Amino acid sequence: MKPTKQYISDKALLLFNEKGFVNVRLQHIADRAFVSVGHLAYHFENKETLILTLYQRLKESQETLLMECRVLPLFEDIDFLLRKMYQLQQQYLFFYLDTLEVVRAFPEIAEQHRELLRFQRQQIQFMIEFNAARGSFAPPLYEKQFAELAHLFCMTMDNWRNYQYINGNSAPEEASYCNDLWAILRVLFTDMGLPEFRQLPNKGIH
Repeated sequence: MKPTKQYISDKALLLFNEKGFVNVRLQHIADRAFVSVGHLAYHFENKETLILTLYQRLKESQETLLMECRVLPLFEDIDFLLRKMYQLQQQYLFFYLDTLEVVRAFPEIAEQHRELLRFQRQQIQFMIEFNAARGSFAPPLYEKQFAELAHLFCMTMDNWRNYQYINGNSAPEEASYCNDLWAILRVLFTDMGLPEFRQLPNKGIH
């Protein structure tokens, strides 16, 4: 049985994560998947088509996580979202380390990613507003505070791994990712929110 499209894209993802997408050619992917370049081209016309397929898979997974959290974004649900986002970034490591290069090279991915970032900010702002309404977060001090916090939160969430690598940490941990993102929200904790946060696994404020 010949390797499937899913199998080939999975092997390509591993190579992109290992070497960075700019260093991987179609021949490398064909060799890793044990197929000819011709067979690879039958499924993926070029490298852009392959990367777009992987990006759309990433985008759909992230949108699903955000929508699931929106249903009832209590602190435990936010923490679950952060852990899953970390794992998703680990799975698609090349994209988060090479975001700028990818969006520069592929305009279609650039446009889709801008849409994803807008959606992401909307969901995070809703999450903050929900917790303010139930009393776990303090009300906003000024009109645009929650929108600004959502922007900062999303910017950190998407660029955190790149920052870690630049600073010499090539194996950043899930707990550090979650704690750094929670740190952005700590300024909002109320007398109701602080105990709720401390009840989360491995959480605490010192």
